[in-house]
Amino acid sequence: MRETDARELADHLDEEADDLEHRSDEVAQHTKDAAQEWAQKRSDPKVPGAPPEDDDDDDSDDDDGEGDDAAAEGDEEGVETAKDAADEEADSAEDGDAPEFWRAEDKAAWRAVPAELRPVLKKYEQQRVEFANEKAREAAVARQQAQEEVKKYADTVTQAAAWWRQAGPALQQAFADKWSQVNWTELAEKNPGEWARLNQMRQDEAALLTEANRRGQADMQVAQRQAQQRFQEAKQAEHAKLAAKAPEYFGPDKAATTYKDLGDFLFAKGIPADRINQIYEAPIIEMALSAMRFEQAQKKASPVLRSSEGTVASGAANTTARATPTRVAPGPARRTGNQASEAARQVGERFRKSGGNSIADAAELIRLNGL
Repeated sequence: MRETDARELADHLDEEADDLEHRSDEVAQHTKDAAQEWAQKRSDPKVPGAPPEDDDDDDSDDDDGEGDDAAAEGDEEGVETAKDAADEEADSAEDGDAPEFWRAEDKAAWRAVPAELRPVLKKYEQQRVEFANEKAREAAVARQQAQEEVKKYADTVTQAAAWWRQAGPALQQAFADKWSQVNWTELAEKNPGEWARLNQMRQDEAALLTEANRRGQADMQVAQRQAQQRFQEAKQAEHAKLAAKAPEYFGPDKAATTYKDLGDFLFAKGIPADRINQIYEAPIIEMALSAMRFEQAQKKASPVLRSSEGTVASGAANTTARATPTRVAPGPARRTGNQASEAARQVGERFRKSGGNSIADAAELIRLNGL
């Protein structure tokens, strides 16, 4: 099965599903229109066979003065009428409300549908839904089969391309070596018949080899396009992970700048440009970002570190020059000098002892020195 056939089948199934959904909406609209039309007819006394929803009371109420027998008979009829109304209400409750998936305006129209028509309408509505669901399941199964066929074809093309990429040059070389051993000029002079037979054989093999090469090249082109498509899909998925995890670097307005800076950083480290363009995995990009930020922090912290080391050396020289120790008065110790400079010196000392591996100390140095 060709890739185009499978894709055309999938597109055809999608069109059938859309058409089925459209027809389902049309049936629902026809149902709504029929309910509204019936409600209008019931409200019009001129329409025969469409009585209003609330019938007039029984005529027995007008014959109150005909005697006790008539009154008793009227009471019995009233009891029967109430019983019939209760049965009708129970039947209506059994029929239930409008289908849950109907829209609010459609559910409002449902109340206008006569009670005797609701079971029929509900039955056909249920059949319509079951039919639509069945067709949707069939379309889903067919679409899945088409996708599997496309994948199977893609795998076959990839395997064929890989085989020709490996075997094609060997076959061409074998063909050239085979017929290079024949002295065609001498053979034509001594045995023209043999020359004609071998020459025809060589032409047939050359034609087969040419066709095989054409198909192999076509398979390799298709395989290359498929690999590029898979690469782009995987790249988009990994970049989406980075955007969700670190939007301050990979958000919509930051991603282009961050990826450019990362590319320049890796290229400066000696990584070839074509290899950089193939990097899309989120963990590797995160590692590269951490390395770039660490190096940037080191560069910003280097002048501060040299300044703090100079302060330490100067203090040590002064201490050595003093021969007489200074008397320390009792009481709480007081720190002389600029406290910010002292804090910067301590952080710089920690940063130096860590070998420049502490990003936190580098950031603290930058903050204390206002860089």
